[in-house]
Amino acid sequence: MLWTERALYRLMKIRILLLLSLCTLTGMSVARAVEAAPAEAVVAQAEHPYFEDMPYPAWSRLTAEQALVDAPAALQIANARLEAIRNLKPEEMTFENTFLALAYSTRELEKVVDYLRMRASTMDTPEVREVQSSLLPEMNAFYSAISSDARIWEVLSTAAQQPWVANLSAQKRLFVEQTLDSFRDNGAELSPEQKARKAEIEQELSVLTLQFGKNVLDSTNNWELIITDIAQLHGMSANWMELAAADAAAHGHGSAEAPAWRITLKAGSASAVLRDCSVEATRRLCWEGQATIGRDAPYDNAPIVARVMELRSELAELLGFDSYADYRTKNRMVVNGAGALGFVDGMMERLRPAYQAECEELLAYASECEGRELTTIAPWNFRYYLNELTLQQCNFDPESVRPYLSSENVLKGMFGIYSGLYNITISELPTVCLQPGEACPEGSVEVWHPEVRFFTVTDNRNGAHLGSFYLDLYPRPGKRAGAWMAPMRAGEPGVNGAPHAPHLGAITANLTRPVGDAPALFSHMDVQTLFHEFGHMIHAIFMDTELAAHWSSNIAWDFIELPSIINENWTWEPESLWLFARHHQTGEPMPASLMERLQASRHFMPATQAMRQFCLAKLDLEMHMNYASLFAGKDLDAASAALLAPWQMPSGVPEPSYMRRLSHCFTGAYAAGYYSYQWADVLAADAFRHFQAAGILNPEPAGEFRRAILSVGGSKPALEAYRDFTGHDPDPDAFLKSIGIVE
Repeated sequence: MLWTERALYRLMKIRILLLLSLCTLTGMSVARAVEAAPAEAVVAQAEHPYFEDMPYPAWSRLTAEQALVDAPAALQIANARLEAIRNLKPEEMTFENTFLALAYSTRELEKVVDYLRMRASTMDTPEVREVQSSLLPEMNAFYSAISSDARIWEVLSTAAQQPWVANLSAQKRLFVEQTLDSFRDNGAELSPEQKARKAEIEQELSVLTLQFGKNVLDSTNNWELIITDIAQLHGMSANWMELAAADAAAHGHGSAEAPAWRITLKAGSASAVLRDCSVEATRRLCWEGQATIGRDAPYDNAPIVARVMELRSELAELLGFDSYADYRTKNRMVVNGAGALGFVDGMMERLRPAYQAECEELLAYASECEGRELTTIAPWNFRYYLNELTLQQCNFDPESVRPYLSSENVLKGMFGIYSGLYNITISELPTVCLQPGEACPEGSVEVWHPEVRFFTVTDNRNGAHLGSFYLDLYPRPGKRAGAWMAPMRAGEPGVNGAPHAPHLGAITANLTRPVGDAPALFSHMDVQTLFHEFGHMIHAIFMDTELAAHWSSNIAWDFIELPSIINENWTWEPESLWLFARHHQTGEPMPASLMERLQASRHFMPATQAMRQFCLAKLDLEMHMNYASLFAGKDLDAASAALLAPWQMPSGVPEPSYMRRLSHCFTGAYAAGYYSYQWADVLAADAFRHFQAAGILNPEPAGEFRRAILSVGGSKPALEAYRDFTGHDPDPDAFLKSIGIVE
């Protein structure tokens, strides 16, 4: 995910830009962008490490306490710039001192927000939480006020009518239109009373969504299961056992004579037990642990979900939209909420026959295993039986590929694949994790944790440094679950044909970590996750737009997952697997027979795999379109189950709603947008056919993909960019064909 973890429109959607922004708007010369700002306000930057100009952040100086100093200073600078915009006379207005100056007005504050959020998601501490909470009200009030500022709106409206607009480049004219449209959609034309209410709603939403994320993280970290009887872990792989034993020892459990194994809700721990452990009692304990996320006091997210939905509905109505989904999807490929829900419902109907047949097959298998006829499968048994059936019919055990997927081989292979496709060089630089006050050695890059690595990307065609990225791959206490790409800084666009300055981002994940001196041995899902997030990264690094405001996440949100999902294909194809799937001890390549079994497992029971994601998308959309009729005043878990009952195999057990912990839709950018993953599945399946036709390691289609998709960012409508590459509109049948549902 974009980030994971990922960002909303910085300027295209001013409200979202200012509440949830994750990418830093730099780009043109700052002096040009903020030429109207008082000189002393700009000079003040040098005193504040959160936003001083330097190649890379000095993480040891970016403390929670320093944020309390730098945030007010950044607010002061931003206010000075905004006041300069407010005071412009029509004859003084230019593109640079109106639209572009607005885009740059909060650049320092955005750095404070972005870097503090990165610390919170990777190195969470009570101090960071306290600072976030203390800064939130003032920052939110400031951000919310921009799109409601009558004087700024008057300047922009007046500037848009000036003759010079007609002479702007196509990208700048589009930016003018996008900015005006964003202001209108975010309340620029509301009455003073309506603007005041909008600010109140946004303030309350920011507090609620922050608490939602804390509840998910804390309830995840709060659960553990210590096993001292090895018989209770029958079926678990040696690699898993070694990791769990090391984790137990690190937390004071077990000894060499009496070992213990620690199970947590972090990635690859309890989830692996639910898949592999043959002891039902252990699986049930792990499922019951997962069910506590966002459910049990003091981490109950149900009241937060209810209030967030009420507020989002009120906000949408205030802004003139029929639903929050309409508000969020207006500038996306699906056009509106009805378009998104129509896509989801239509695909679910097309999947239904295959899904029902797969459910019957799985029920029959589970019945055979248990020696009795079943009409339901308990939730702690579902993944286990699905995995066992896969093993039986495909002769494939997911653990069988792990010895061939050592972390360094995978990284080297992934970098090699995309270096060849896009004619780039990816180089690692030495890193250092410093304590406050320590100096960074020359030639090293400072990172926030000793495990974090740092890489640069160079264009072999002209030697240009395209960008750099951090790589933080392994779980640890205080780190948010999941995987995401965080865009941190856009490089200034080049002048007169020169390359853009380097972009900066980070890939963060929770993959299988190494034990002792042995290399980390990834699951195939780990590898998919890594390739997915690297797809986001190369998308960000290859963007080469005239305006930095069109960089990274400033793209139609149902288009932004295409580069990441299409990247996953290279983890399945033998032609690419040969480049990195090598035994970590012998160096021997993964046997062809194992590759074939891996491929066979990819789309085993494909409708079941797809339907789960479509169910999440449907739940998300229905909550943001029909909350009052389907959920208001009802138990969240029961209402969610009733909505999805026609599309899910019955479990016979009350299950918590996934909305209790779906951070994507509360603390992330996917509110009324979870469908974007399935939409991108369609786009990626369709677009990947062009790579397959030419050869998946052929640089020619990759070059076209870079030109048409990766480089344009938000500077072109998503559908137009997609047509530029494929030559046609998205074809849903491409996805259904790729998973074997239709011929």
